[in-house]
Amino acid sequence: MTHGEFLSFVAERSGLTSTEEAGRTVRAVLEAIGQLMSRPDRRTLAEELPAQLAKTLRSVDHTEELDLTQLYARIAAQEGVRPGFAVEHTGVVCQVVAEALSPGALHRVRETLPETVGALFVPREPVERFEHVHFDSRHHTLAEGQPGSRHPLSEARPERAHSHSVARADNPHGDSKLSSATGLTQEREQETLAHLKSTSLARSQRKNAMGPPHVVGIEAST
Repeated sequence: MTHGEFLSFVAERSGLTSTEEAGRTVRAVLEAIGQLMSRPDRRTLAEELPAQLAKTLRSVDHTEELDLTQLYARIAAQEGVRPGFAVEHTGVVCQVVAEALSPGALHRVRETLPETVGALFVPREPVERFEHVHFDSRHHTLAEGQPGSRHPLSEARPERAHSHSVARADNPHGDSKLSSATGLTQEREQETLAHLKSTSLARSQRKNAMGPPHVVGIEAST
């Protein structure tokens, strides 16, 4: 990350009007943070920042420990702004610093600083990128705007069912459903009461026509 990119990120995220104003904010924050670090730790941080920012870190010395409230107050005094702005500016600068560091250097910075201060060094989560869709004014439907399509979606006729599905038939289950059957199940199978009566009568008439059955007598012994 270059010095110009660093300042641009800070100005954009904190709402500052220029990179010059962002430069003053960055110096105030780095000086206050650097005073909480030992010389070797400041050197580690400086080696991974642009030269102009590294110079700022090397120019400060370690001082007494400060809590987060005292740190914000010192930065506000150096910037000449209200404490609320100092809180916002400090968070932005620490965030951009975290994005400029390697994972190893970032871990060392967070470990060497007080816990509440080290927690400020967190890179911003990447913004999800959206795929650009080209719009062609010559096409008016979704399908026409897609490569390889010849018909709009409104004209599509998707298959209703698999090739062997009953849904393809004009009258699915027509042989068994009540609305299309020719009669009750007994009528289709010729098992109605009227049919059984006529069958029984015919059998009786055939039996009468044949006459009484011939019976062979057995003589009784005397």
